[in-house]
Amino acid sequence: MENPRFDLMLISLQRAVLGHAWFEDQIFLPAFEAEPLLESRFVKEISQEHKDLDHLLKLLRKTHLAKRMEMEFTSTQFKALLTTHLLKEEDGLFPLTERILDEEGMNNLGAEMERRKMDVIKIFPPVKE
Repeated sequence: MENPRFDLMLISLQRAVLGHAWFEDQIFLPAFEAEPLLESRFVKEISQEHKDLDHLLKLLRKTHLAKRMEMEFTSTQFKALLTTHLLKEEDGLFPLTERILDEEGMNNLGAEMERRKMDVIKIFPPVKE
């Protein structure tokens, strides 16, 4: 049975992924550009995964629900990439951040993200039904 809200759910998911990527690519990762603990290869990998997740979501949005096997394949790819990406951040990026920044640095980074929250809402507005 087809969920009538499926398209809206995909749009909301894409908005969340793009917002997440924007915060990291524009604010979070640049704060560590000169840090030797965060190799540029790791940072580039995180940024590339943001693009790959967006690409897979665009494919899902273009795929008609009747193409069930294609939809399942793309959904499985998306889930695997998202899970791996979030684990890299949780197990690698964020612990490194805590080792690199002192409490003041963490507070400053958090304040900058909070200050720029409206920017991301303007760029990726909420989905309206």
